[in-house]
Amino acid sequence: MKLHIEKWIERVRPFDTSAEELFQESITCYKVGAYKSAFLMSYLAFKTTIKNRIINCSYRPDSYHEKEEEWQENVLSLLNNDDKWENHLNKIIEGDVNPQSTSTTRAIIFFSNREEAKNEYTYWKNVRNKCAHAKKGTIDSSTVESFWNYVQDNLSKFYVLGGRDYLVERMLDYYKYRDIENYTTKMLLINDINIVFNENTQDFFSIIMEKFYGINKYSITVDVEFWNDIVDSQYENIQKGFVNSVMTNSNYFIAFYEHYPKILNIAVSIEMKFIKDSLSKWIEEWFVSFTGSNNNFWNILCRLLREYNSEVDLNKIAGLDLSIIDNIELKDEMVDVLKKNRVFNRFVFNSGSYIFDVDFDSIRRNHGRREREIIPWFEYIEWDKDIVFALNRAYRELNRSIESKKKSMFGLWEYDRKTIYSDLINKYKERIDTTVIKELDLDDEFKSLIMAS
Repeated sequence: MKLHIEKWIERVRPFDTSAEELFQESITCYKVGAYKSAFLMSYLAFKTTIKNRIINCSYRPDSYHEKEEEWQENVLSLLNNDDKWENHLNKIIEGDVNPQSTSTTRAIIFFSNREEAKNEYTYWKNVRNKCAHAKKGTIDSSTVESFWNYVQDNLSKFYVLGGRDYLVERMLDYYKYRDIENYTTKMLLINDINIVFNENTQDFFSIIMEKFYGINKYSITVDVEFWNDIVDSQYENIQKGFVNSVMTNSNYFIAFYEHYPKILNIAVSIEMKFIKDSLSKWIEEWFVSFTGSNNNFWNILCRLLREYNSEVDLNKIAGLDLSIIDNIELKDEMVDVLKKNRVFNRFVFNSGSYIFDVDFDSIRRNHGRREREIIPWFEYIEWDKDIVFALNRAYRELNRSIESKKKSMFGLWEYDRKTIYSDLINKYKERIDTTVIKELDLDDEFKSLIMAS
């Protein structure tokens, strides 16, 4: 049966090859009861990992900025010395944090709580000395297990610059070179972010989002494969931190929702008022060119109508530009939800109400493209009493206008509009309930269009 620490190593992959070999040896010692050896091997793996991170790091703290020769002399040369590296590592971890310092052992790793980190590090260093030099004190299974817990909770903090700054820079690097990066690196990054930022992972993702999309925040192209492991992370802090960061910006949230609808559930679990105070207002102001695809709009709206109907103001939404219906693919169940809430009819009577206006100025103003853009909506509407009544009224007034212009050179636009009405009735007359025809006092010509076989 595998130990918890073995499962953690397999999942997180926190060590390079040399350190992992040491840690595996410590696990072997632990299983046979050689606890001192287990502790020493674990401790050496821990220190080796930190040493290698520093040696292989391309980032430099402020105190070594543009001082590569000093970095080589004060840091790398000593860490590469088999006789001096462990003692020197202790010194630079506990070193001077002043960025103006010229000390050969100035700090290059910075902790959010430096005193606590130093005290814990010193404690395990003293346990190591006690163990290595056969001093009095008990080293048993609980000692090894406690140190393993310390490693799992703290290894993520031991990076040049310190965990927070390093992880931001490393994630940016990973994103830039994700096509050639090792996937296990990403898993370790996510683990480290979860530990180092803990409940403040929103801070991390806010920085990342700004650096990824800050210049282009109005038209985000979501790299789905990259974000999968974050949105579906096993760590609740990672999921909530990420969603919290995109909840603050309509373009972020809507762009990510298109690929990850589950973020809405997470957003509501974070803030119950999110729908009413944010998302419902965002879709009321939907601007296709920047916000996302039309399909995304309808997916979100249907979801809100199914699950949060009372939080949606359909009268405001129905004031959006009619192009919101262009190039959409609506599933049958979505159409059912939208019809149940009379969404299409609302759009026709709100944004598309001009189709019923037949005075000369209205027809002149709306002739051509605007007349054509309302026509697709009639495919989805409920052909109820209100629609039929409005068309009948417009048809009657249009006939009067045409009659008044018979002896003039005007009236061509009016004839075009009448053709549009006639085509709509001919195409959709089978959807008009006969009871509606009976209830309304329809003009004879209009009624004959509906009744014609």
